Amino acid sequence: MTGLPDDDYQIPGKVLLPMKKKVLSQNTRILLMVTALTLFTVLLQGTAFLSALPQSVKKTFFLILLLPAPIICLLLKRKGKLTQDHIVMLIIYLGMLLHCFYVMSSGLYERQHDEGVYTGAASPQVNPGHIGYIEYIYKFRRLPDFHPYQLFSYYHPPLHYVISGVFLILLTSLGMPEDLAFENLQALPLFYSGLFLLLTLLILKKLGAEGKGLYAGLLLVSLHPALTFLSGSVNNDMLSCVLLSCSILATLCYLKEKSLKNLLLIALSIGFGMLCKLNTALIALPVGLVFLLDFIDVLRSKDAGAVIRSLCRYLLFGITAAVTGLSFIVRNLLLFHVKPGIASATESSVMYTGDFGLWERVGVPAFSDWHFAFPFHSLNGGYNHNTWVIMFQTSLFAEEFPTDLSGILLFLCQAAYVLAIVFGTAWAVVFLVTMRKRSRITGEKKEAVFLLAGFLTFLLCFAVFTVKYPYTCSSDFRYIAVCLIYIAVAVAAPASSGVSVRKAYVPKAGPYPFPGQTILSLLRAGVCLTVLLTTVICLAWRW
Repeated sequence: MTGLPDDDYQIPGKVLLPMKKKVLSQNTRILLMVTALTLFTVLLQGTAFLSALPQSVKKTFFLILLLPAPIICLLLKRKGKLTQDHIVMLIIYLGMLLHCFYVMSSGLYERQHDEGVYTGAASPQVNPGHIGYIEYIYKFRRLPDFHPYQLFSYYHPPLHYVISGVFLILLTSLGMPEDLAFENLQALPLFYSGLFLLLTLLILKKLGAEGKGLYAGLLLVSLHPALTFLSGSVNNDMLSCVLLSCSILATLCYLKEKSLKNLLLIALSIGFGMLCKLNTALIALPVGLVFLLDFIDVLRSKDAGAVIRSLCRYLLFGITAAVTGLSFIVRNLLLFHVKPGIASATESSVMYTGDFGLWERVGVPAFSDWHFAFPFHSLNGGYNHNTWVIMFQTSLFAEEFPTDLSGILLFLCQAAYVLAIVFGTAWAVVFLVTMRKRSRITGEKKEAVFLLAGFLTFLLCFAVFTVKYPYTCSSDFRYIAVCLIYIAVAVAAPASSGVSVRKAYVPKAGPYPFPGQTILSLLRAGVCLTVLLTTVICLAWRW
């Protein structure tokens, strides 16, 4: 009998269908890509031979990695095989590659916040700052056993620092020189930035985004300079953004399927978020609002059993989140009798803005406050004192701005600054209007309330924080970097095809919840142009 392929072989009375090949899901492929690029960066910085290579050679490596991806996409487009998954992969790949390039071209002490120093395992010295905190765990294999306000940055919850300390132990155990291992502390935030991109994608898809809207929203986050800076920051900001995005995604999943699993995922996301950075507890406010709306519905059903089950679930949620998130606070209360808080500068600091009125600090900025002629953040509170001005400036250039730029690059910085103000404000308004429209649609009201409450909570608490701690550093965009997700939701939400896949974006008055296709296209183009300009500036600055 002649041999036949398996999918052609038939048994009498039965037909064997061709076996489908197992294909990795897009999420898995993205996670593998993020991991591979992170490991590549670790090797490039942590191997004695590769780390000694000239910067020009390392930059060539990234050019080699950059070129194939767009070429492959162009070939697929010519053959008519370019899919949405391909474009999404390309956007995240380009964003991740930009983050890798930034980490590789920036040293451990460049553009950090309260980084401190390290002196190595051979020295018994305990050092301040985020790096010193990490070094303590790496060096002594335990949490700090002294008053958390005795040294700067030690008041932060320990999750990020424990992970980073264990990472150092692993790298040095594998034979990596200690100085190179410390340089690779940036690898963890780099990996977190990739996770943040993946979680943003999942959130956008959960909300029904697709096509050009999905691409524009994802491109905003992937190439946004704030995320690039955070990808190389050794503090706990990037991990807290990841855990906040986990909370947002888990809550959206819970609204679709009110299972115990989703409830516990929210609790753990909030708990571990608080164990990373205390201000992540803010997400509990919009989450609590969702639970309240749910419980009101249960009460209206007049089902005593359902009421008891809901109360038991919320009790379990509270216990899980509290045991995880409050453990560090309770430890400090028991051991050192100290309440949670942050250490701040004094009124004599050059960053102090408390001498200005409340409206001057958190009100609508005067035209002269924007400093369009020289759009870079200054640590001097007398020069920059308006929260929103500093927020926009630091979102583009961080606190350590590229002062050495001139000519065309300086002009691009000024153009990007103006575009960021215009389109950032416009998309914030679009988000508010979109959520308001969406809240009128049956079945989507709680989603809209949750997203709207989250966005407003972060912005309002940010303003309150800058009033309570009146320093220019308090207005840094990094404190509300998670708001990029909310703006991405606005950018991605209106369907580009004219008919939305989900009714959430189809109000009765027309196919769009905001003026129309032309305006939306212009706004999307504007925000994409802004992040592309900042990418060019970053590459030129670091190249």
